[in-house]
Amino acid sequence: MFACVVMKRFLERGIVLSEEVLVKILSQAYEQNKTLPIVSLASFFDENSLHFRVKATLPTGLTYRTLMSIQNKTCVQDVLVEVLQVDHVNNDGPVSECVYILTNGTAKEVEQWVEPLQPTMVCEGYLYGEPYNAPQLKHDYRVFAVKW
Repeated sequence: MFACVVMKRFLERGIVLSEEVLVKILSQAYEQNKTLPIVSLASFFDENSLHFRVKATLPTGLTYRTLMSIQNKTCVQDVLVEVLQVDHVNNDGPVSECVYILTNGTAKEVEQWVEPLQPTMVCEGYLYGEPYNAPQLKHDYRVFAVKW
């Protein structure tokens, strides 16, 4: 029922949210209550990228390009987006204020990579515990949280 309400709100605003992305987000909300849902960078910034935003004052395009360049590094396993809100009265779509970078790089390197995004915090680990669908880290890889 909740999924139908959220989909209806998006459609009323002219936003076509892919069912796959919505299912990924909502299924995690029902599976566990301690952590926020995480989705892949590609899922978060899908064809409706203008309606998906990181809670920062930067243009969506800059955020996406910067995160994609990080994800394409050979020392990066993945970049995951933590979904803070799926729908809110003042927002047009899902919002995030944190991404997770899975890498064997150092904290200093991660800070340099995300510097153009002006985060308020970069720290090691998941902020609210490991999400149930978090990928298994490669040997010697760590998770870094980047928050705005």
